[in-house]
Amino acid sequence: MKRNALIILIVFSTLDVFAQLSQRDIVISADGNYTQTNFENGVTTNRDNTKGKYLHLGTSIGTFITDKLIIGVGLDYNWSNETRINSMNFDNFMQVEQMELKSHVILPSVFIGYYQRIIDRLYFNGTLRFSYGKVISETQSVWAGMTIPDFSSGTTQGVVTENYTRFSLDDSQSDYYSTEVCPELTYFVSPKVGLCLGLGGVKYSMTDLKTENSDWSVNFNPAYWNLGVKIKI
Repeated sequence: MKRNALIILIVFSTLDVFAQLSQRDIVISADGNYTQTNFENGVTTNRDNTKGKYLHLGTSIGTFITDKLIIGVGLDYNWSNETRINSMNFDNFMQVEQMELKSHVILPSVFIGYYQRIIDRLYFNGTLRFSYGKVISETQSVWAGMTIPDFSSGTTQGVVTENYTRFSLDDSQSDYYSTEVCPELTYFVSPKVGLCLGLGGVKYSMTDLKTENSDWSVNFNPAYWNLGVKIKI
């Protein structure tokens, strides 16, 4: 009896109990990422500091047109809040500027992806995604400056100082288009449910279609990796 049970266990251990992805399968995905940064550069008399908070949430649905190729649509939400500070200090003058930039964008997208099975439950997949949306931004800036009097003479008589503070508030809306290639690992914990890890990627983005203000970015920093889940239906 024990011998038969052992044989059955060995046979089942060699079988692929985790169903492979196949043509006509539908996969629903959801992922997200939250990061905080603190970047500082410059010299003593001219220093920049940027503190940022960034949130990404995404969802998509796709169908396999072959055993490895998937096409679908998605919807992403990106939110950011940055505080930028610049300080300048010269011989007799000091100025500090602080800008707080808040923005968010909802990005509908279409994508095509390729899945390559590595082992029983693990897949490596790459996705080519095209997105377009409207970025809504709010910028609030404060400038403060003052002259520094020279007290080397030991007296303040006749010394003239100047102080000023200025404020500005601006709301804007701009087009946003992006094309990106994203590598990803997916591990199926069951035939229907998988855990996914987005590994960054290469992106081309254009923030204003009229002025063609564009940018390339290559980012595989683990701080920006996305964690998510996939459900096969």
